[in-house]
Amino acid sequence: MKKLIMILLLMGFGYSQSLPQPAVVGEDLEFPTLRISQFVKVDESVGVVDNRVTLGIKQLLEEEFQNTRYRLTEDDNADFTANVEVLYIGKPNEAFSIAGLFNRRNQSTEVRLLVNLVENREGIQKSYRGIGETTTQVSAAGLQIQEDVEFGKSELGGSLRKAIVNALENIE
Repeated sequence: MKKLIMILLLMGFGYSQSLPQPAVVGEDLEFPTLRISQFVKVDESVGVVDNRVTLGIKQLLEEEFQNTRYRLTEDDNADFTANVEVLYIGKPNEAFSIAGLFNRRNQSTEVRLLVNLVENREGIQKSYRGIGETTTQVSAAGLQIQEDVEFGKSELGGSLRKAIVNALENIE
């Protein structure tokens, strides 16, 4: 009986040597390469004449694409090219006042954009829409709130990041 068990065990060890070896995660897979375009298109109807608004969009897009399956490269022969088109930058307001003494204003900075992903080999372009919004609340008692509040840099940057994240959520 002992000999039978030993023979079965030795046969089992002999057959186990031919089993497939597990792949190392991330080593055997090839991820598509992606180049991010230097140019950011701003729609004419947005009314933004200052180019400083578009300077940080490329860096924000690079940061967010690092969390996807694409491998970033500066090579012109990349599998995909991504670019951004800003459709709308605005600051919708909601305000109310009670007898001119108690004032409250909700000001939000809203950004709408398209992230265009172009497959370079076949020339197929897919567009992904993103919307980002950052809201600020201002309340005052007995004081008048200033009517025209400028765009805050942090609110605009936060809205841009939210819009880019929102657009990239739909990319496979």
